[in-house]
Amino acid sequence: MSRELIATCGLAFSGKSTVARQVAEAFGAELVSYDAINAARGFDGGKVIADSEWEKTSMMAAGSARVALANGRAVVVDDTFSHRFLRDRFRALAKATGVPFTLLFVDTPLAVIEARIAENARTGQRAHIAPEVFAHHRGRFQIPGEDEAPVRLSNDEDLERWLATRRGDSLGS
Repeated sequence: MSRELIATCGLAFSGKSTVARQVAEAFGAELVSYDAINAARGFDGGKVIADSEWEKTSMMAAGSARVALANGRAVVVDDTFSHRFLRDRFRALAKATGVPFTLLFVDTPLAVIEARIAENARTGQRAHIAPEVFAHHRGRFQIPGEDEAPVRLSNDEDLERWLATRRGDSLGS
């Protein structure tokens, strides 16, 4: 894959990180994860983090993406991108660096997300998200509009079709 900026978008526990890893691996792209940045900063994304700290994380992610793009790498950014202005920030970064921008909207049904959160509460396989944090996140989430030209991924088959199309496989046709 040549230089490109791809952003995953969706509610917490929708499967964005899995999609981001699969896309980055499929194309040998650099993965920039808000969760990893927050962890390195000592924050737990499943707990309340001040908006000002999220903004610092976003700026750090944008800086990492800019460096990777400047070094000729494709970049996949893993975040909820819950607000339009955040998606626009990375779309503007792509434009400023002369690379295409793709928004992958992981559109998982709420019932599936809630089941994943409940299962995670039992197993602890990943960081817990407090119910009030998820409710706040869900209440403020801005679904990408058609004017943003999102690639809507509603299931694993949608991702496989998109990957195949990007690779030029016959599956994508």
